[in-house]
Amino acid sequence: MISTHTARRTFATNAHKAGVPTLVIAKITGHRTEKTLLNYIRVTAEENAMMASKNVFFGGQEPEEKR
Repeated sequence: MISTHTARRTFATNAHKAGVPTLVIAKITGHRTEKTLLNYIRVTAEENAMMASKNVFFGGQEPEEKR
């Protein structure tokens, strides 16, 4: 069994990695501020760099449906 805290942290991290905006995740998880939510999200420096490289702002490609 896992605790609700672990499940909440896992959801927040996975949603963040999937590109869900942090303010949306905060509303779902019940965090009042983005700052408190960011304490829950666990992303390594390498994972962060990969997510940034896929973002159109940093030279990544736009999703197919937006082209």
